[in-house]
Amino acid sequence: MLAGLIRFSIRYYGVVIAVAALILLVGAYRFATAGLDIFPEFSPKQVIIQTESPGLSSEQVELLVTQQIELAISGAIGLQSVRSESIQGLSIVTAIFGETSDVFRNRQLISERLANLPAHLPKGVSPVVLPLSSSSATVLTLGLSSERVDLMALRSLVDWTIAPRLHAVSGVADINVFGGDVKQLQLQVDPVQLKRFNLSLEEITLAATQAANIQGSGFVENLNQRFTVQVTGLPASREQFSNTIVKRENGRNITLGEVATVRYAPKPAIGAAQVMGKPGVVIMVIAQYGANTLSVSRSLESVLQEIAPALGKQGIQFYPHLFRPADYIERSISNLSRHLLIGGLFVLVVLYLFLFNVRAAIISALAIPVSLLGAVLVLLAAGVNLNIMVLGGLAIALGEVVDDAIIDTENIFRRLRQNRLLSQPLPVDDVINSASLEVRGSVVYASFIVALVFVPLLTLDGVAGRLFAPLGYSYILAILLSLLVALTLTPALCHALLGRYTLETREPPLIKALKVSYRNGLLVANRHFKPILAISTATCLIGFSAFFALDHKFLPELREGHYIVHTASIPGTSLAESIRIGTQLTQQFMAIPGVESVSQWAGRAERGADTYGSHYSEYEIRLKPNSGAGQQQILDNLRTILGNFPGIGFEANTFLTERVDETISGYTAPVVVNIFGNDLNDLDAKAQAVAKIIQDIPNAGNVQVRSPPGTPFVRVHLNLHHLAYWGVTPEQVMACLQTTYETNVVGKLFEGNKIFDIAVTLLPKQKTNITAISELPIKTLDNTLIKLGQVADIMPNTGRYNILRQNSQRKQTITANIVDGDMDDFMQVLKARILKEIPFAVDTYPEFTGAAVEQAKARVKLILNSLLAGAGVLILIFIAIGNFRQVLLTLANLPFALIGGIGAVILTGAPLSVGSMVGFITLFGITVRNSIMLLSHCQHVVDHEGKPWNLETITLAAQERLPSILMTALVTALAMFPIAFNSDNPGSEIMGPMAAIIIGGLFSSTLLNLLLLPCMLSRYGK
Repeated sequence: MLAGLIRFSIRYYGVVIAVAALILLVGAYRFATAGLDIFPEFSPKQVIIQTESPGLSSEQVELLVTQQIELAISGAIGLQSVRSESIQGLSIVTAIFGETSDVFRNRQLISERLANLPAHLPKGVSPVVLPLSSSSATVLTLGLSSERVDLMALRSLVDWTIAPRLHAVSGVADINVFGGDVKQLQLQVDPVQLKRFNLSLEEITLAATQAANIQGSGFVENLNQRFTVQVTGLPASREQFSNTIVKRENGRNITLGEVATVRYAPKPAIGAAQVMGKPGVVIMVIAQYGANTLSVSRSLESVLQEIAPALGKQGIQFYPHLFRPADYIERSISNLSRHLLIGGLFVLVVLYLFLFNVRAAIISALAIPVSLLGAVLVLLAAGVNLNIMVLGGLAIALGEVVDDAIIDTENIFRRLRQNRLLSQPLPVDDVINSASLEVRGSVVYASFIVALVFVPLLTLDGVAGRLFAPLGYSYILAILLSLLVALTLTPALCHALLGRYTLETREPPLIKALKVSYRNGLLVANRHFKPILAISTATCLIGFSAFFALDHKFLPELREGHYIVHTASIPGTSLAESIRIGTQLTQQFMAIPGVESVSQWAGRAERGADTYGSHYSEYEIRLKPNSGAGQQQILDNLRTILGNFPGIGFEANTFLTERVDETISGYTAPVVVNIFGNDLNDLDAKAQAVAKIIQDIPNAGNVQVRSPPGTPFVRVHLNLHHLAYWGVTPEQVMACLQTTYETNVVGKLFEGNKIFDIAVTLLPKQKTNITAISELPIKTLDNTLIKLGQVADIMPNTGRYNILRQNSQRKQTITANIVDGDMDDFMQVLKARILKEIPFAVDTYPEFTGAAVEQAKARVKLILNSLLAGAGVLILIFIAIGNFRQVLLTLANLPFALIGGIGAVILTGAPLSVGSMVGFITLFGITVRNSIMLLSHCQHVVDHEGKPWNLETITLAAQERLPSILMTALVTALAMFPIAFNSDNPGSEIMGPMAAIIIGGLFSSTLLNLLLLPCMLSRYGK
């Protein structure tokens, strides 16, 4: 079949060339117009359920809300695990489904289970399934601040003008807004006036509800018409609400304005924000699942360009790019494009120097764009979004897609030159066909081997699999397409560009010189075979020992041009104090050279999935364009500032690194220890013991207990005997407290298309003092006003800020970072010490998770599956060579490849990441291919030219294969050199270490493949 394909390509070379040209044109157009993203979707198939539970403590939220939701969704088809967090006033439940499940079906299943749940939850509490968002979630963060416009007007502008316009952009899932004052029409009741008129908060609430209530009035219908009845003239302003009657006594009306101040005031805040140290509003735009970050960003920016002039006229400072992930994409694409261009030029130079013919060099080089753009077309047709990992796979394949074409072109070129020397030259078509068939077997098997060694990458599960599988798909696809190009386009182009022209009959000067030097070097190596073999073996043993001593990391440091800083004070810290701390930190951050902007939000957003309290802050730190080393210096400065700031815990990292960590374990830290049990006090004690052990381990940093006790509470303990004595119900007390401190929303106020809450509460000065709680007025059933302190005991207390659960079990979580150390060693020490030093009861046990564990699992699975793939490689090598002894000799070159790769890791100082393991896998495939090329040609010379199996024959075969082996090695190495050289810059952080390993391994394996393997073949290969 392959022979027929080659003959067809030569006969109909015009058709083949036209198809290739079409692939180039269409592929270039599709690539230029395709959207680009950062990473593939790496989050698991999950559904997040958010339930606002106003006024409930974390314990009440867990018992009354979270547990009920967990019970309701348990048993859903495909559900694998459930984790939850309950904080004051909020429950977040995350349901994780199987990898192969349909995410939309999962949401439908959860929605069905939640449909009837509100009847079993506290009054007014209803769970909501959050919008489906992308793995990277945030697509743009922007901010507003002003000295002329107050925070209430600023927030209203965002809520009713900016956010709706952004939400309408295609690809936007949700808008989270932090900071500003949410506008309410508040009826701020004065307790003194309540006492004066003998009124209760319930009566005020009832009067306000009746005034604000809007309901339908039906219709009037006669024989031929129907009239809708609409009530107008309802209170719609502060003055009108002030005149609303509460009570009529002795012929006199008592109005709301007499007992309350009616004014616009901010809703009780759950979050705050500032931009560049000034109070403002921060807007976080969340992308839809599967949405393209670059396309959505540009669509949003076109909308923001229309809004910006109007903001400037109002005296509002607008910050459109506090965080823009698309910057990283654009820088990465720019860097990768430049690297690929430089690598492509290197390829052309190498090809010309070796072939000494422009047409032959162009024929070989054309395999690069045709193969890569063909792969892009196939990927886009299959619905795969282009992202950094897909482009990385194509970039790594750059130097290899040309290899098959080089081998075929070089052989055809050589055979055509030899044909010219014959007294009766053969037809050009026959020469090209026979030359292609001569290398067909080795090319096909070698390409399949290179593709096969990448298959283990596709078997990874979890975050590692979701991240690296697209890299594997694109790489394998490019390799297979390059094989197709070598079997079709290369013979067609050789016929069109070489067959009709007179070729030089003498060898290119460089090849001629190299062959002479190579023959002399090979003879020297043969004479000193044993010492060279001994030195090589010793080097391999040293390299193996060094391999196991290398540091390990899940992902290298990403250079996104942006950092996220998290700070946490003592639970219970107020928003005002968090903002005060943030102002000081912002000033210090802005003093760091290279920092462009700083924004902060504290607490949480209303519709956000984060469960952060007022003690928590997050900072977006945007950098000016900088090198990788410069960005690392800024990160070190940030950590130094945070480490010297008293009273806070902190984390500082890049956005994508944190998202990956958070996807793995739910936390933005690589080391996570969960302790499961039922007794919260026992879990607290175990957590503190674990935290102390982690702090004692070298290289540990930012150790945090994620559910710390000690959050300040005010406990209102009802005295049932006193309640009965005075005639007060418990519900009256709870309603009074909720109205006072949570506000009681009684209706809606319409201002054009804007809707604001109408709420009843107490005067602000009554809500800042704990002792004032006992003075709250309660009306008994016999219309007597008493103080809350007469029926309840009010006392300060402590509780917990949050309660964590996983798979219906309570847990405590301890997180930490590893600073300049090996993840594997750290986790081994940590596990051993925890299991040895901390006693665990039967119902209490630890779990170790996080990126540190994930990378170890991924590495082990990658190695095991590579061994299985190795069996397939052995079969293909045996089929290609047909001699088991020679198969073993081929594999003998693999350790030498490993040595060069390990040397590259040591020289670059990079940790061994999952991407680095991919580099070693790629290297093994290339090494085996080069060995097969040499062995198969040795067999060809013996079988078809009748030469004996001896050193002279093997030397001749090696000399003839020297150009193609050197060209493929040099082309691959030089094509990857720009990526490896700039590996600490955007776009190259993951691919750079892979490229360095491949280059180092190619150097050692090619050297020993050309010098040691022929000597081994002459001695043991017959």
